[in-house]
Amino acid sequence: MRYKLQSKPKNSPGTIAVKVHVYTDIDTLFGRACRVWMDTLLDAGHDVEFIDLGTHTDAPLPSVGAADVNLLVAGIYALPRFAKYGLPRHGKHVLWMFDPLTSNEASVHRHKAGLFDALAPNLHAVMAMDSSIERYVAQHCPTLAVFYLPYLVAGKHVRAPLAEAKRNRDIIMLGGDTPRRREAEKRFLASPASGAAEFIWSGMWGAARDACRAGSRISLSIHADAEHTYFDQFRAFETWALGTAVVSDHFEGWEDFGIEPGVHMAMAAPEDMPSVCAELLADVPRREAMVQASQQLLRERFSPAAWHARMLSMIESVA
Repeated sequence: MRYKLQSKPKNSPGTIAVKVHVYTDIDTLFGRACRVWMDTLLDAGHDVEFIDLGTHTDAPLPSVGAADVNLLVAGIYALPRFAKYGLPRHGKHVLWMFDPLTSNEASVHRHKAGLFDALAPNLHAVMAMDSSIERYVAQHCPTLAVFYLPYLVAGKHVRAPLAEAKRNRDIIMLGGDTPRRREAEKRFLASPASGAAEFIWSGMWGAARDACRAGSRISLSIHADAEHTYFDQFRAFETWALGTAVVSDHFEGWEDFGIEPGVHMAMAAPEDMPSVCAELLADVPRREAMVQASQQLLRERFSPAAWHARMLSMIESVA
């Protein structure tokens, strides 16, 4: 799927319009991130075309013509496709990286770094979602330009939380199936007092995923393994925007995001999550306060408006 968007002439005097192709592979997952960029670029007077590659990994890239900059919001399907068939033929290539990067061979995330390493020589810049990606790129690709850009949520997607009586799930965990998460699931099954926990491994995207999160009282964020831990901001921010409290595995660097444990989210090791969730389920005012605080944090620090000038500067510096 692809479509073109023509901007209105809003460029400042002396600013030249840039033609940007925005690529993704899972529109129902990364679509909002793409549209944050599209809205920002269009508002500044640049021209944008959106290309959804889909989940095919064994097909050449579509022929879409020339662009000044290719903004790649790529996941597990596009990365191997780029590695096999190459990047778009025209323009400079900027990758907005949400997946973690690690050289630790024991981590389930290591294969993502292998795909990134194969692409890196042909990239012109990386937008890193956190400092761990910045450090990886600086160590392994020291000549590659790196910009810091966390996941952003447009204000129109920050919803009023559902009333307690309208929520139809207690606890959910949306994510890939790994042994560590399976162990966490077993702990919840052995602790019925913690509430009904649903571990949903795959097959839920788009509106169904949003409805599941919005209708839950608690959403879990559990590291895929203990070898490489990080703040899963994509999962947390989308959950906050839908008005649901988050209980997260421990991670370092929460202060970099303005997060205060106990205020914006609860943090616990997987073995302690059942008891933490039991307390939260019984304390509706506390959950409501956490949602209010987390949504305020999104509006203040992780809205496109807060990053608008820096986003444009990144693209224009590459072009």
